[in-house]
Amino acid sequence: MQSDDIAPLSAAVNPDGLPPHWETYLVTRNKRLTRYEQTTDSDGIAVIRAAVDRSASGIAQRLDIPVYPETKLTWRWRADAIPAGADIRTKALDDAPVRIALAFGGDSAKLTVQDQLHRELARMVSGRDLPFATLMYTWGDDKFAADAVVTNPYTGRIRSVVVERGDEHLGKWRTYSRDIAKDYEQAFGEPPGRLIGIAIMSDGDNTRSKFTAWYGDIRLETDGIPTTTAAK
Repeated sequence: MQSDDIAPLSAAVNPDGLPPHWETYLVTRNKRLTRYEQTTDSDGIAVIRAAVDRSASGIAQRLDIPVYPETKLTWRWRADAIPAGADIRTKALDDAPVRIALAFGGDSAKLTVQDQLHRELARMVSGRDLPFATLMYTWGDDKFAADAVVTNPYTGRIRSVVVERGDEHLGKWRTYSRDIAKDYEQAFGEPPGRLIGIAIMSDGDNTRSKFTAWYGDIRLETDGIPTTTAAK
């Protein structure tokens, strides 16, 4: 079911142990799953804890939201470690402690033959269609410049913005607010289509890492009017 709202991660969980409207997101069918469970932070606010053990998966929500200029995505997360040797520029070491992925619709006729083939392969491997484009916000190490845009090693239709880097703020809650229309245009060279999905993902499968991370509620605001609330 698609939604025109980002459901809060702090909402009371369903029988699957996830907040309503969120579901498990498989990277591939043969990966060990990262464990996501709801817990509370030091202030008693409900958050999602990701327990990574050489695993790779996320939780995701289907959306259908128009993206206007100056649309802001606001969120907070906490990472306790950076996977040793991780490098999101390479297939062999493509791990990150925390990521938020935004999936966008678009005209698939504009994709290259290579991108079309990659979409078909992704459908076979994960059982899920790849969107027209995906913009990720991620935490990298000190080799990246602040706000660096990094092309995914598998496909140019996924690009990451390094919003946090290094180990200075490990173990601390960090809050961000990003202009997703601006970031998308910087990454892909054109305005974004509709926002059709969002996911959080912590993974350590490639580097064989074990660590924990946390995610708080994610909000989308257009012209100062939030399209999600802290509770439903």
